[in-house]
Amino acid sequence: MALGLASVALVSIGVAAWAQTTNFDTRPTGFLSARTGGMPLDAWAGTSLGTAKRLVSALPAAPRSRALRDVQFKVMVSELTPPPPDGSGPPSLFARKVDRLAAMGEAESLNEMVRSAGGYVDPAIAAAVVNSLMLAGEKEGACAIARSHALAEPFKRRADVACMVAAGDNAGAMAASAALRGNDPMLAKLVEVAAGGLPPSAAPPTQLDGPAMVMLDLAYVQPPAAALKTTQPPLMRSLVAHRTLPMPMRLDIAERGEALAIIEATKLGDLYIEALRDGVVLPPAMARRARLVYAARKAANPQEVVNSIIAVYGEARGSSLFPTIARASAAGLLNIPAQPQFANIAQEAMRGFLLLGDKQQTKAWTQLALKAAYNNARAMNALDRLLPLVAIAGVDDPKRLPPEDVNRWYEVMRQDDAARAPLRGYLLLELFRATGIDVPRGSTQLPEALPANVRLVSPAAATMQALQAAASGRRRAETALLASIAVGETPLIQLHPAAVGAIVRALREVGEDHAGRLFAVETAIAHGL
Repeated sequence: MALGLASVALVSIGVAAWAQTTNFDTRPTGFLSARTGGMPLDAWAGTSLGTAKRLVSALPAAPRSRALRDVQFKVMVSELTPPPPDGSGPPSLFARKVDRLAAMGEAESLNEMVRSAGGYVDPAIAAAVVNSLMLAGEKEGACAIARSHALAEPFKRRADVACMVAAGDNAGAMAASAALRGNDPMLAKLVEVAAGGLPPSAAPPTQLDGPAMVMLDLAYVQPPAAALKTTQPPLMRSLVAHRTLPMPMRLDIAERGEALAIIEATKLGDLYIEALRDGVVLPPAMARRARLVYAARKAANPQEVVNSIIAVYGEARGSSLFPTIARASAAGLLNIPAQPQFANIAQEAMRGFLLLGDKQQTKAWTQLALKAAYNNARAMNALDRLLPLVAIAGVDDPKRLPPEDVNRWYEVMRQDDAARAPLRGYLLLELFRATGIDVPRGSTQLPEALPANVRLVSPAAATMQALQAAASGRRRAETALLASIAVGETPLIQLHPAAVGAIVRALREVGEDHAGRLFAVETAIAHGL
């Protein structure tokens, strides 16, 4: 399968294109158990094999929600008993999971899942793993598999020659490249540049896969310009690590990727620090973000940590990159206990831990913030912007909220942004009810319907009906995947609040309370709450 990228294509190894030599759907596969953060062994109970196959194949590669990305990932890597055979056609459920994990850019987890299942015996699956590892920059691991296991052709020829160059076997690579010149001239040219010591003047290939990215790196040739705006997870992750690209370009891709839940915040933070350490000249705004994260990462004592947190949250709040910078600098928060001497950063800590989905830390800092705001109208007014999120996150698992508190929170929203307040208020009402808080109709000033002038996206009706049916039937894995499919790659700020509420309810109904609440908080933050 090829994913269009303007004039460039990211080529994945389509496992579905070959008949698998082994049926992996007769036993549990995966490496996470319920004890280690995975789903229960019977999470597919009640779901047919054909339905499971269809849902896995329909999963988005880059869900806009971190919570939903994590829950679909959990389904695929958990050790689950597959549904019983039902005559549904190939490819297998296991092969489809391989394909989706590769599309998500989860090379290391894909490799672990395939290794634990003995999946290298299948040439198509082994090729998919090698391709993913090469895209992730894991040349040694990829080539070890390529040397030990049969790979599907024609990928095998490309992988073999890339591994020869990576191992320093230049003579062997030059000899092997001769066979590539007829139907793969661009890769052959890169081999000649890297193995033959030619100047790095070769044109980059328009078909990008693992071997192509390895050869671009070894030949010191930049990837094609059309690839730099990609949103495909494997390629974004590969480009962020590509040493031929200027650091500002790598950071731009990493910032976009972190905001899209593709690049880890820790990886972005590492790049910021590397850029500052090497004296790289960055655009002014990017340089400021890098310094903020650097200060938070390198703070050596509590006061330095406090100062860095104040700087991050004071400058970045309100920016579209605020969640990204907050996550990248989160290490500082973890080093400060919720104690009275740090009460002046309690609200910043609440924001940070709400973003991270840490209920215990959010509760501790909320209690400290409430004490600090006692008899302080200004501090309480600021805290009123956060308390709705605390309720949605289930910090104290409230079942009812005093109407006067809810009305006070809504009044703060109107003071902050009168034009957006009705939509935000309606979203808040939907999220309260979806997270188990009883708000009787008309008991508060929160709007009961979407404002007339607002146009938002509702997921496909059939998908939402299937989601609600799966949740009612307590079909856990099926519900989790349908939730992710319903949202897909739609920006959270464009989702209809009623649909968001239905997804949160469905996840909580099947035992995915944490994922449901985190999705609710994500959506609220995306709307500016």
